[in-house]
Amino acid sequence: MKKNEIKLKSFGQMLNAPYNSRKANWYIVLFFFVWAYILYGNTILNKYAVDDEFVTNNEMIRKGVAAIPEIFTTHYIDQKGNVSDNTADYRPIVKLTYAIEYQIYQQDKPGRSHAVNVLIYFLLSTLLFFILKRLLKDYNILFSFLITVIFMAHPVHTEVVASLKNRDEMLAFLCGLGTLYFLLKYADTRKPWYILPAMIVFVLGYLSKASILPFILIYPLALYFFTNLKPKQYIPIFAVFVILAVVSQIGPKWLLPAGERMTSMMENPLYMEKGVLYRIGTGLVSLLFYLRILVYPHPLLYYYGYDMIPLTTPANIWAIISFIVYAGILIYALLHIRKKAVTAFAILWYLIFIAMYSNILIPVVGIVGERFVFAGSLGFCIVLVWVIFKIFRTEPNSLTIEFDARAKILVVVILILIPYAALTINRNREWRNLMDLFAKDIPYLTNSAKANTQYAGLLMRTTYEDPNFRQYGNVNQFKLEIMKDHFLKSVKIYPRNYQTLNDLGTVYLFFDKDPDSAILFLKRAIDLNAELEPAWVNLGMAFKEVKKFDSAAWCYSTILRRNPKQIKAYFALANVYNDMGETQKAINMNLDVLRSSPNLDVPYINIGNYILQAGDTTVAIEYYEEAIQRRLSFEGCVHLSNLYKSQGDTLKSVYYQQKANEAIANQP
Repeated sequence: MKKNEIKLKSFGQMLNAPYNSRKANWYIVLFFFVWAYILYGNTILNKYAVDDEFVTNNEMIRKGVAAIPEIFTTHYIDQKGNVSDNTADYRPIVKLTYAIEYQIYQQDKPGRSHAVNVLIYFLLSTLLFFILKRLLKDYNILFSFLITVIFMAHPVHTEVVASLKNRDEMLAFLCGLGTLYFLLKYADTRKPWYILPAMIVFVLGYLSKASILPFILIYPLALYFFTNLKPKQYIPIFAVFVILAVVSQIGPKWLLPAGERMTSMMENPLYMEKGVLYRIGTGLVSLLFYLRILVYPHPLLYYYGYDMIPLTTPANIWAIISFIVYAGILIYALLHIRKKAVTAFAILWYLIFIAMYSNILIPVVGIVGERFVFAGSLGFCIVLVWVIFKIFRTEPNSLTIEFDARAKILVVVILILIPYAALTINRNREWRNLMDLFAKDIPYLTNSAKANTQYAGLLMRTTYEDPNFRQYGNVNQFKLEIMKDHFLKSVKIYPRNYQTLNDLGTVYLFFDKDPDSAILFLKRAIDLNAELEPAWVNLGMAFKEVKKFDSAAWCYSTILRRNPKQIKAYFALANVYNDMGETQKAINMNLDVLRSSPNLDVPYINIGNYILQAGDTTVAIEYYEEAIQRRLSFEGCVHLSNLYKSQGDTLKSVYYQQKANEAIANQP
């Protein structure tokens, strides 16, 4: 007998071990642990990525366990915007896990957070195996084992595991499975006390993410398929969890301030389009997308949004195909539900979970997303393994499987696992940081308005943060062209996005030194939203660059009429008056600010600039020195260094140049 054949038989014997074999169970758990870290161990090298600031890498989490009261009394999303705030959702358990991590390490450690994510994935996968083992107790253990192994390796899960923000999906799924575990314990023992931990774990899952909701339908379904409970015994359980979900949804509203999640065309056009036919048609195409990435998980993308899946009606050919496919698998499941066929359970599992993200019931952020199919993918994995067994004329519920059949099944599974693992490991590398992720995905996101804006916006932020730009105004021209290209692509996809138009105007004004183009885009932004204050500020600066001082003054005056406390606009207006030759008026405006806020440095800088332009170097130096006594600013130090150099005072010139370098280093 060959050595490899002996190993394969030993592995098969382990999987054919008695149902309650502790030794076999421990070997399997160890295998899952190693398998999880083979698949996702490289995420430990990753940094922060998309939306991680919601749950980690933020000031609230850095308070550690002291933040617990704040965590449980604030929204999950709490963003301040230029036009309105974005406050929504309640997922305190997720933030709590990160606060505990920070309490332990006392510093931001994204690698350790990623390691915890992998650990959670291992735990939920192990729990999944033992639940499958119980549900399929009359089946060969190899069946449950292979389902779990393929589930763990499926590349569509990379967004959930490799993204720290998406820990919420794993925690909700883990708690959903935990609740099912206790309900099965109740079904097997008829001991009512198992219902209490089931309820507690379910609430914890709901406080992680509302994606646990489909489990409410899964529980009675599983109890019907795999236990001897009568409907009158599990229907009350279903009612209990419905009540728990309602309480979990309503309860936090008593603790939280009023909030509202911003919705936009760029996220999902169905937020704006209320037609039922469009919702059904677009929803059917969305459902086809989920089947496609389960069967062929490439390319995987961090975001989709408008216009990756265009609005369509049920008459669309892809919507028709989707309807035929989904109707077919639903009919199959319903025809086999009385026989309690495992494939019927798997199909219903998938349909129940994916229905929440179909866009037919409610519009979904991003239209579609890989994380939305995370829980539902289990149904796909069950059917896939069942098909493999059937190909080799092997019944999954055979307690013993011949060596030849077992070998063929394992070979096919391995042939599936190799590309799955390769795709997963490679995709993890693409999640290493925000820039790498955006740059890798953007070639496939040519029709996504938001993705193009996000990539261009990230390039814009990194340019602002570049010391060469801060100190010398130097811009990488290649980077600038990419930035403009993707902002322009976004505007072409969605011309009415005033935020992107403002960003594009900003790029032309500050980086490309093209104020005329900036004025064009900024005016379009204001035409779409006259309340967009940053666009008014930028437009004023652009008018100033082309010497249209009256127009610049009008822009800043418009801001101050709406918001008299906008002190930056007040200073900008004073500067415009100086440019118009009304220097004394400009000086008086800055002196007015100093009377109420004597500790500000900006008025001294401004007045110093006005006086320097008038040719009085000595008095200008006095104002700059007054400014840096209040705040060590780069601008004030550079002015002083240059002025002392012009006066031949090398010692002071070098001193203030060092201070300027210190100021630029200390900028956030």
